[in-house]
Amino acid sequence: MNDAAVVDHSNSKKRAVVLGGGGPVGVAWELGLAAGLASGGIDLADADLIVGTSAGSIAGAMLAGGDDPAQLSSDIESIFQNSAGSSGATEVSQSGLAGFMEMIFDSGQLAADPVAAAAHLNKIGQYALDASTIAEEAFVNALASVFAGREWPEGFVCTAIDTANGEFQPWDSSSNVALERAIASSCSVPGVYPPITINGRRFMDGGARSGLNADLASGYDTVVVVSVTLLELPPGLEDERIGSYLAKERAVVEALNASGSKVELIVPDMEFLMISGMGLNLMDFTAIVASAEAGQKLGKAEAERIAAIW
Repeated sequence: MNDAAVVDHSNSKKRAVVLGGGGPVGVAWELGLAAGLASGGIDLADADLIVGTSAGSIAGAMLAGGDDPAQLSSDIESIFQNSAGSSGATEVSQSGLAGFMEMIFDSGQLAADPVAAAAHLNKIGQYALDASTIAEEAFVNALASVFAGREWPEGFVCTAIDTANGEFQPWDSSSNVALERAIASSCSVPGVYPPITINGRRFMDGGARSGLNADLASGYDTVVVVSVTLLELPPGLEDERIGSYLAKERAVVEALNASGSKVELIVPDMEFLMISGMGLNLMDFTAIVASAEAGQKLGKAEAERIAAIW
């Protein structure tokens, strides 16, 4: 499947939500954010499309499936304990993660060259295949403890990448893939978790292409984009590679605006940046409770702004 339309754009007022990647810390923060927004009258589940990448695929599937965000936020610690606790998923290879992040930051400077960008995705795919990780089925079963048996939520899309050829793969209700396996593929961080086998091919985290994959919301009237990390370097911090990568992510959001969509972007506040180590500690399973609480506060503060387009 290519980058083309995955969902029906026929509704008179079409609303989309894009939930970006960001590890277990990001899952907790996004669910807390959704709870805070809901307390202010903004139910993200009312969206016609929810796009989830990596962490956003977990949060997005729960929200699109009708789960109460306040309850999810309250239960976040037990959710992770019951799912990831015995699977080995909490044992994160810091060297594997660091290697992946180095390749992600390199991708920004290659964005203008489609051939080089495709070759780079292939390189990341090989990195994912070569990594020593927990067993594939152990990782899938960790997600199955939450999602097994659930019907695919209507309007929900999660993103993955074919490790063999770098092809972008959005999964939706028409893909005939078990929800837990599709989400596992979207969460398969190269160097940390195993690529996931679907229809004889192996897939990795959609974040290898983009932390947001916001272009899937093209054509929607209203788009709320949630990024677990800042999309600009803080003042005084300069890094050409990271700056180029963030510029690539911003460009997609700006393209949505330019196309006529009303877009609101939610990014971390200082409280969450401190908890997440400025986005460097997003795989810290011990920070999920504080992250959910920080997200809930921010959601309450952002509800009025989001309501203006919602």
